[in-house]
Amino acid sequence: MEARLQAISSQIASRKEVNGLSCIEINELLRPHNVIGRPVVYTTKQLAIIFDYYRDAMVEINKRVAYPPTKENFCAFAGISTARYNNYLRSSEEDKQELMIMIDDYIRENMLTSAQKGDLKENTTMFRGKTAHGLVEATSPIVIEYKSDTDMGQIKQMIEKLNKGESLKTIELPEDDYVSDN
Repeated sequence: MEARLQAISSQIASRKEVNGLSCIEINELLRPHNVIGRPVVYTTKQLAIIFDYYRDAMVEINKRVAYPPTKENFCAFAGISTARYNNYLRSSEEDKQELMIMIDDYIRENMLTSAQKGDLKENTTMFRGKTAHGLVEATSPIVIEYKSDTDMGQIKQMIEKLNKGESLKTIELPEDDYVSDN
């Protein structure tokens, strides 16, 4: 890991132009190049070490070009898939799950703060937050208010009419509708 971090630092430092690094070049710097065979499975301690080096790599990269941490570039750095990342988030090992939540928090915090400062586009950041991290916008609660304006006198009158066989329905028609011309 130390050698990878040094390689990232030296490759970034050797660039003449600050804006000379594309996202693809940065992703290639982050990604290990010996990924052959079975997918790697990490212990909690190994993930903690990878996270420390990842944060150092992000600092080095951002000295030259604004490049926010993301779930995908963390996974590239660790040599794991986003599916494995998500599985680690739901791990039955409490320590591993807690560490992954911390990693997820670190990524979201940097992403959202960068958007607040205007370093990133807010719409893209919100989309990524919703899709990669399951963020949802808070909704206001629906309040149902029940009001009862009960007039006991009016209810008694209605009961008396019903007892006398009268109808409670009233229809008001314009006078022209029922007056004949004959």
